Amino acid sequence: MNSVEKIESELDNFNFSDRKRAFLELKALADQKKILLPDPSPKVNLHFHTFFSFNAYGYSPLHIIWRARKEGLLMAGSVDFDVLDAMEEFLWGGFEVNLPVSSGIETRVYLPEFHDRELSSPKEPGVAYFMGNGFTRLPESETKTGKTLRYLKETAQKRNRSVLKRVNSYLQPVAIDLEKDVLPLTPSGNPTERHLVMAYAIKADQIFSDRIEQVKFWSEKLDISPEKVENFLNHKPDFYDFIRSKLMKHGGVGYVKPDVGDFPTLEQVTDMILDLGAIPSFSWLDGTRSGEKDPKELLDFCEAKGIETLFIVPDRNWDLPDQEESHLKLAKLYEIVEEAKRREIPIFVGTELNKFGQKFVDEFESPALTPLTPYFIRSAWMLWGHIIMEKSSKRGYTSEWAKKTFQDRKVRNRFYYQVGQTVPADRYQLEQIGSLSSEELIKRWA
Repeated sequence: MNSVEKIESELDNFNFSDRKRAFLELKALADQKKILLPDPSPKVNLHFHTFFSFNAYGYSPLHIIWRARKEGLLMAGSVDFDVLDAMEEFLWGGFEVNLPVSSGIETRVYLPEFHDRELSSPKEPGVAYFMGNGFTRLPESETKTGKTLRYLKETAQKRNRSVLKRVNSYLQPVAIDLEKDVLPLTPSGNPTERHLVMAYAIKADQIFSDRIEQVKFWSEKLDISPEKVENFLNHKPDFYDFIRSKLMKHGGVGYVKPDVGDFPTLEQVTDMILDLGAIPSFSWLDGTRSGEKDPKELLDFCEAKGIETLFIVPDRNWDLPDQEESHLKLAKLYEIVEEAKRREIPIFVGTELNKFGQKFVDEFESPALTPLTPYFIRSAWMLWGHIIMEKSSKRGYTSEWAKKTFQDRKVRNRFYYQVGQTVPADRYQLEQIGSLSSEELIKRWA
């Protein structure tokens, strides 16, 4: 490990002061040209999960920003499950290294209109992943919005405790304690199922010092051959995914079948997002589920609910081992993009990085994605334009100012795109834009 790698490893320290110090050291090296950073190229990832929910590589918000800058991304966005813990750090870091950034939240909602159809949450009819993007501020804790945000985290942790109880019962003597074994794996007390899996694997290592005994244990509990366990123990990331799939997902002993009351309503989450000046985004999976098959119906629903943007993970729709599946899903991706473009609905894209092996950034130059890349990049610039306007003067994409100023979505999109493409991640310029009158803004960018 060289000196730069050593500093980079400190970016994931749970102590913010320590990782901030490491980040500023790296920035200083870049300023001195001891680390050469590339010019940005047309690629973005607006979907990075940070260690505030789960990142497969343990990346903090600042580590993601640093790597995104090193790899020449145009823009980076964080999205964490049920919390906005990364937001302030992500925005601060982006402006430090002049990288356009966004920060968001992801949760699940229940949609009674789709009660008998699957959406983005497989085998759970009516349940959909839903996002807010472009946050620039946090709520006061005792406001309605603050309580909604707290409710999202509490609901997720209630589910985790239920999963833990069921799996503990099954995996005896390998039982874990939430406070002692799981929470230390997180920086802010927001564990996910993936943290539970890691805790079980660590606990098994502690209990079975004899490798043969551990292999026997997992072979019996997971109903697989000892040889397969041996192979898994040498490839821990794959092992974690298998444990989660076998024990915690649909059909597993720890699976908790969701009830309607387990999820917030779409209106609750949308109100929270809008109250904080951010942008609601509907998550689209792959177009093969019964609730996603008709892009017109889905986007009619979104528009009726005041949802004007989509979020898509392109990589899961084309780069697949099964060519027939890949062909089908790519066709579905083209369908939804075409319909969204027709309606002037921006599409934010990116891969989560919450599973080992996922790409840090999509292959926008691939033949499959090249035709879609201009629209994805245009949408990213619009999101950055929103960040600039909302952070500088609360005149973002969903603001009252935007509603009064732009009656037409096409004109509104063009304005935020022009702002985003023109204004860098520079604090001085941000302040200057905040002082401009509506007339000056319209003259310059509308």
